[in-house]
Amino acid sequence: MRRSGRKIVNGKSSIVDAGGFTLVELLVVVGVLALLMGVLVPALGQARRAGRSLVSSGRQKQVVLAANLYSTDHDGAYPESVATALGLARTWRWQEPRKIKACQPRADGYRASMAAYLRHYLPNPATLVCPSSPRPYPYLEDLWRDGDAWDNPDTAFLDDSVAGSYCFFWNYVGHLTERERPFRGPQTSEGRPGCSTLLISDYFGFNHWRSPEAFGSCEQLPKAQVTTSTPEAVDYWFSRPAGEPDKACVQVTLRAGFVDGHVETYCPAETTVLEVAETLDGTKPAFSGAGLGAGQFFIPAGGTGSRR
Repeated sequence: MRRSGRKIVNGKSSIVDAGGFTLVELLVVVGVLALLMGVLVPALGQARRAGRSLVSSGRQKQVVLAANLYSTDHDGAYPESVATALGLARTWRWQEPRKIKACQPRADGYRASMAAYLRHYLPNPATLVCPSSPRPYPYLEDLWRDGDAWDNPDTAFLDDSVAGSYCFFWNYVGHLTERERPFRGPQTSEGRPGCSTLLISDYFGFNHWRSPEAFGSCEQLPKAQVTTSTPEAVDYWFSRPAGEPDKACVQVTLRAGFVDGHVETYCPAETTVLEVAETLDGTKPAFSGAGLGAGQFFIPAGGTGSRR
């Protein structure tokens, strides 16, 4: 508050300013600060999102480069997908494309861990994680270092699988529900008829067993919650729609990397539905629903490959 006092000048008393400020001035300053905060806070949030977007694009480019370097050293062939699981009688089946380690290799000569294929080309495992993911996976470095031999100390199982925050599509087979045909990921860097050119994408899906009847993504969704932690997967964001689920209404920017090395952004309206395949050739989708299964994966519509 501004204070004043009296001073005798030439025998007369007068009021002089003793410094400080008035209540009106204080309210003006508070109002200006509130206005600045209203402008700066959203701008800082946008800057953080832009920064994470650049980091994510850079990480996806590094994964694409690693896969292409592997291809160069292996007569043009990409690594085998580790998104598999053994069933009865030692048969195997597909799992969700986020897998970076399977419980066991699907057959002799195959590896259970992505690290066994790509560690030499991708030494930093943090590259495999979307920077917008809500929580880091605590054993990522151990998993990447130990490869097939890694054992999760938080479980009693001898073999452990882990799902990451990106989807990996090289040598992966799924089912394109809306197009009623198989999805075949890239097999070679030179391309093959009927194969997609999509190597990696952000996870964006619906009705995963960890978040039933909800949209999920490694990118933060509006009004999102975080999945309950599990030893077998990286956590992600999920948001349940108020009415009928419509992916086109979800406000999120997604990224995907392709065989030619470029990474592009896309929105939910520009995606098509991929489901885990029940059959090895991708002609039939696996059961999903009622809190079971991996649900739907929304992938860039332009990266699905031809019918051939």
